[in-house]
Amino acid sequence: MAILKKLRSAQAVLTLWYSLVIAGGIVVFGLSVYLYLGVLQEQALENSLVEEADWIHQLVDLERKQGQSFGALSRDVERSIVDHFAGGMQNYIVVLSTSRGDLLYQSGRRMENLPPAVAPERDTTYIDTVDDPQLGRLRVAVRRTDPFIIQVAFPDRVAREVLSRLLTIFAVLTPVVLFLALAGGWFLTGTVLKPIGRITQTANRITAENLSERIPARDVDDELGELITTMNSMISRLQESFGQMRQFLMNVAHELKTPLTIMKGESELALSRHLTADETRELVSSHLRESVRMSRIVDDLLLLARAEAGQLVMEKVSVALDEILSELAEDAQILGSDKGHTVELTANPPVLIRGDSARIRQLFRILITNAIQYTDPGGHISIDSRIEDGRVRVSIEDSGIGISPESMERIFERFYRTESARTRSHGGSGLGLPIARWIADSHQGTIDVESKVGIYSRFTVTFPIDSSRPGKD
Repeated sequence: MAILKKLRSAQAVLTLWYSLVIAGGIVVFGLSVYLYLGVLQEQALENSLVEEADWIHQLVDLERKQGQSFGALSRDVERSIVDHFAGGMQNYIVVLSTSRGDLLYQSGRRMENLPPAVAPERDTTYIDTVDDPQLGRLRVAVRRTDPFIIQVAFPDRVAREVLSRLLTIFAVLTPVVLFLALAGGWFLTGTVLKPIGRITQTANRITAENLSERIPARDVDDELGELITTMNSMISRLQESFGQMRQFLMNVAHELKTPLTIMKGESELALSRHLTADETRELVSSHLRESVRMSRIVDDLLLLARAEAGQLVMEKVSVALDEILSELAEDAQILGSDKGHTVELTANPPVLIRGDSARIRQLFRILITNAIQYTDPGGHISIDSRIEDGRVRVSIEDSGIGISPESMERIFERFYRTESARTRSHGGSGLGLPIARWIADSHQGTIDVESKVGIYSRFTVTFPIDSSRPGKD
């Protein structure tokens, strides 16, 4: 099983494919070379036979012009032919005969079967093939030059011996090259995959309790180095997510623990003594307030959870944003009257946006409520709406406690509250701004914040204008 598992490993598969590709390349290359050389050799042999036949023709024709008879060749001609076909050309067979079939001269081994001593035309050379019982297959060049016939032959087996040796070389080299490819491929893939093994070992050591460990970076900026960088970045994000999750659970426990502790303490006090009707009514009212507070926290958490899961469906229609802002400004004046706040709607041009009216109203109610809540008595709150470049820009500014620079990046995190907000007796749960950002994002809008501690805070929300309807109905 271990061997079978090893053979199925990435290293074995890559090595096998690498070796098969090389082996296939060698086979294709060898066959191509073999066939190509065979064709070249055939053409070269035919050209050589034609050249030799023409050379003999010139030699004999010169003797004929000098008045020699053709009963036999002169010794000079025979010596020239013997000398010419000696050494490396001794495999050539030369036959010289008259057109009547009388043999004038033959060199080399005797051929039993000669091609017909007839050529299509005078002074032309053609190539024929003859199967000789002793010499095998012969390639023969035949030239007719009346009154004689020249035939130059060459055994095909001699030509094929060169190709046979080439095949033998390829047959010997292929297993050697294949073995070297297997060994080299195994070594190279092992070298390449070795860092992956280290990555796997490191990744196996990383758990939810040990997210601080990182995969050692490579010195080479290659694909594996990019993979390691990506995985380390992913682990960092996981570490951050786990940290946020732990903080989230602690915040949830803290937010729910406070009202539960109050309710428990009051109940224990009520059980320890007899309560009057007024005290009983106050106890029930306190429990109701804390229950409402816990219910609001749970509802907000469910809202964000369903939003992230994509389970909330918004019915987006044309919404008159100016009407919503007018109504909320009136509500803000009532809410802020207890603390002596002044609420001013400085600009509010008619404008339509496309969205869910209830959610948009919820977004601005969150921002206005926060402005009232975190502004000292006698403060000022302004609401300003303007149209710029096809978008509506709504700013809600207060003269409140402000937000510190280190808190600016975290105010949209769940349950996060600034230190100054935590000290206020009626601080929120820290879920309002995350909900506001989700509503803005789901409407292709943005929400930004500017602030200076102790001076002001300004939340700016932008939405695209509903271009399908140029004005309000």
